[in-house]
Amino acid sequence: ALDFIPKQWYQRRVRAIESMKELVADISAQSLLTEEDVFKNTVLDNMSLEQMTNVNLLSRELGKLDQSHQAMLEQQSSEFVMRDRFEEVRGLLLQKEEMKEERQEKILELHQENPALKQLLESLQSSEGLPFDEILENAERAMKTVGSINKSQVVDLYDDEDPAKEKEAEVALAYIEYLDELLRDGNFHPAAVHAANSPNGFLRTMATIEEFKTLSQGEGGVSPFFVYCNILMETVPQYSIPPEDQSFECVDAALKENRLDLIAQWIANNYLTLHRPIADALLANCQCRGRCDCESGTLALAVYRNIKDHDMSIHCLARQGALYRAIHYAKTHQIGSEKLLELLKDIPSTDLAALLVLEEGLNIGEVLTCLQENHNDNIFISLLKVLDESNDLKAVLLNDSSPEEIQWSEFVDLCVELGEKDIAEELQGFIICADALYKAVDSLSSTTE
Repeated sequence: ALDFIPKQWYQRRVRAIESMKELVADISAQSLLTEEDVFKNTVLDNMSLEQMTNVNLLSRELGKLDQSHQAMLEQQSSEFVMRDRFEEVRGLLLQKEEMKEERQEKILELHQENPALKQLLESLQSSEGLPFDEILENAERAMKTVGSINKSQVVDLYDDEDPAKEKEAEVALAYIEYLDELLRDGNFHPAAVHAANSPNGFLRTMATIEEFKTLSQGEGGVSPFFVYCNILMETVPQYSIPPEDQSFECVDAALKENRLDLIAQWIANNYLTLHRPIADALLANCQCRGRCDCESGTLALAVYRNIKDHDMSIHCLARQGALYRAIHYAKTHQIGSEKLLELLKDIPSTDLAALLVLEEGLNIGEVLTCLQENHNDNIFISLLKVLDESNDLKAVLLNDSSPEEIQWSEFVDLCVELGEKDIAEELQGFIICADALYKAVDSLSSTTE
């Protein structure tokens, strides 16, 4: 029970302090006081006239009274917990401790029944000295081999005598439990914000992404998976760039929502760990039938160039119709003729075939063979016509150094079938001249020997 101070006594002490202050001020101003004056202006008891006229003594007494007065004010403004409330709180704490012990016993039973869980527990206990976020990351990776396990159990499995780490584990556990509560209530946006802003980013993992992927769409038809990925990207400046797997999932979520603008922003701000699967996904999202002029193809090119995938960079440039840039890029990065012929096979066009012969210097025999084998007959004839009209056909035929297995006679037959007799005659004449030249060279070589 508490002893409270009577109100009258408290008021009397306050008046005494105020009188003492006035008395000290008067003593300092006057050199002589009569005994009548002193007793007239004071209410202090048990003090002689000499004591009541001693400035130093009165100052000390005044200080004591001020301290006492301050203590009383603090005591009056304090909130006290009654014993019945104290017992109630104490009971709740004991109940919480009992629940914690029961939960730990249940976990021990689980890992004894499951050898994989036991192995996981031993792995966590052997991680002493590591930061708690690294331990959680290791546990998340181990969970993929262990099987399905609740994230809160990972925190419970962590057993360490270090009070600081134990406190950290309790905070993480409470954080995860609140996340689960938000998800159960369908509060997907607050849940995404909560997970993305977890302490030290311990929830910014693939396991969290997988959990959001399993959720059905909320109000407005927006995927909770996309909501989380968007917030994950927005918080990159406060944490770190997500690894390759999480970066790909974020791009995939944005593609499903047709949010190419966000992907462009993430790439420009270096929020993603760029790699080939991201570029392939962007390229696969392109729906252009002919020349590519969509944003998805442009973003794919940006990623390919960023990761220095030269072959696919040339491929994207050719799809966009930037053939001169593609050929220049090939020269700059020393792309071989085999890759360029593969490009012609994937994206056949008369302009590209002509550039490969005239600008890149590929043998016309190899280019015609590529077009013939892939049944690009129209481009085959169109190329020969373009070269003939520009008076380049004879020059490229004479400069041709294709292997002997090139079937020139088949080229002539194809031209005849397609009604291009003039070009067929010119090819036939080249074949006759080339054959005669080869025979002359062989004869000269034999004579020399």
